[in-house]
Amino acid sequence: MKKLIYTLVLALTTSLGFSQTTIQIDSEIDGDLYLANKDSKQLAIIIAGSGPTNKNGNNPAGVKANSYKYLAEGLKENGINTFTYNKRMFAQMKNQTAKEEDGRFEDNVKDLNLVIDYFKKEYPSIILIGHSEGALVATLASQNNTAVSKLVSLQGPGESIDKTLYKQLTAQAPFFAKSVEDIHNKLRNGEQVTDVPPMLMSLYRPSVQPYLISWIKYDPTVEIQKVKQPILILQGDKDLQVKTDQGDNLKKAMPTATLVTLKGMNHVLKTVVKDDENLALYSKPDVPLHTELVPTIVNFIKK
Repeated sequence: MKKLIYTLVLALTTSLGFSQTTIQIDSEIDGDLYLANKDSKQLAIIIAGSGPTNKNGNNPAGVKANSYKYLAEGLKENGINTFTYNKRMFAQMKNQTAKEEDGRFEDNVKDLNLVIDYFKKEYPSIILIGHSEGALVATLASQNNTAVSKLVSLQGPGESIDKTLYKQLTAQAPFFAKSVEDIHNKLRNGEQVTDVPPMLMSLYRPSVQPYLISWIKYDPTVEIQKVKQPILILQGDKDLQVKTDQGDNLKKAMPTATLVTLKGMNHVLKTVVKDDENLALYSKPDVPLHTELVPTIVNFIKK
């Protein structure tokens, strides 16, 4: 039945000139298929970054950049079928069934594998484009998966999340260095922390600690070495969240990967002209993507 519905969707999409179509993967995961070529056996899947980031690249924290939407449209215009999807948490929040304390990092990988399984018969060559945290999700899903033909680590971290958080937090509040390290030591050992300072509670609240414990054990430089497919490591030198040393770390771990640094690109994939306008671009959906982003990914996919 699923394949019959999918065939009908493809037929309808064809008659509409390969427009964007909503696809339901299961009862809680949905996304948009940007169909460019009905005869192509390739499909690019964009995997979102951390938190409640939706299929278009926006989230309630003030990010309204439409980055994934524009990326999918750009790939479609270059003949590449592309799928973007909402995380399971969106349906759960809507249905009021979300339980933060039950979340684990591996859930993201399982859900991506569901998406891959849904499409792999129709598209036996799947390219994963993981953004930020989604890059690690895509890396794990690529390992030993013959349906995945290529991997794009788009502004993906090159160190475990505890190291990233430590740098970010101590840069703003160096006096929290010992508290943060004490918390991380316990999380690394799989222990929950009860004595979290009030100013750090939003990040290390008890309900999110199980997720952090499951995430902290993954070192991207170790995991990327388990990927057998061709890899593109793509980053921007104006990224405030994932610095270029992260991509450099990944390249050192996987010398056969292609590393590209786009001058002027920030974390939401747009061009920064003046440094003081970087954050403002997070909430400007009408600003296009960095001009070299789509061509760089297209060239990697098609070569």
